[in-house]
Amino acid sequence: MPAGIAIQPLARFAAQVWRNGGGTTRPLAGHADGGWRISLADVTRNGPYSRFPGMTRLSLIVSGAGVTLRDGDRTVVLPPGRTVDYEGDMAWDASLDDGPVVALNTMAAQGRFVARIVALTDAQPDSTTVPTGVFALVLTLGGRCAWSAAESFTDNDTAHGTLDPTEVLTRNADGPPLCLAPLASAHGNGLCAALVTIEPVHASGNPKESKGTYA
Repeated sequence: MPAGIAIQPLARFAAQVWRNGGGTTRPLAGHADGGWRISLADVTRNGPYSRFPGMTRLSLIVSGAGVTLRDGDRTVVLPPGRTVDYEGDMAWDASLDDGPVVALNTMAAQGRFVARIVALTDAQPDSTTVPTGVFALVLTLGGRCAWSAAESFTDNDTAHGTLDPTEVLTRNADGPPLCLAPLASAHGNGLCAALVTIEPVHASGNPKESKGTYA
C-alpha cells in the first residue's frame, strides 16, 4: 500500500452512543485539534442535534427516507442521496421523515477548512481524481469502487485495487494522487460510495486551488 493510503473495514470503527441517546455514530477521521471531523451516524429517533458553534456541517443520507431539521422558523431538509450543508451553531431539532436513517456527516471549522461530500454513483461516466494536498476519505455504501494511486487509471505501474462494500479508504493530504471509479451498486439506488475531502483555507480566505475533479 502506498504511503499515506490506508484501507480498513467499517467494522473496525467503534460506534459511540450520542450524549442524548438519540442514536450512535462511528468517528471515521478527524483533525488533531478538532478543526474537522467525519463520522457515520445511525439516527433512530426524533430529537435535538448537538450544537457546534463556528462549524459548517454537511450531511449525506446514505440509507433511509431523510431528515428534516428545524430551529424556530428555519428549516433544512436532508433528502437521501444529496449532500446538504447547514450551520453548526443552530439549535436544530431533527424529525425523521419515515423511520431511521444512516447519515455520513462532516463538520469543518469556518475560515480554516472546507469540507465536501460527493456521492459516487454507477451512473457516472468518468472517474474522479483527488489531487495531493487534500485529505480524502472514501466509504463504500453497499457497492464497490475502484481506486488507483495516480491521476488516472491509465498508469498501470501504480498501486490500485477495488474497495469492497463497507470499506473505508483514507488518503492523507501528503499522499499520492487518488483516482476513483464507482462500480455497480448493491442496493439498486445507484449509490456506490461517498467521497469526503477536507482542504485548508489559505490566508486569502480561499481553499487551495487544484485541478482535481472531485468538487
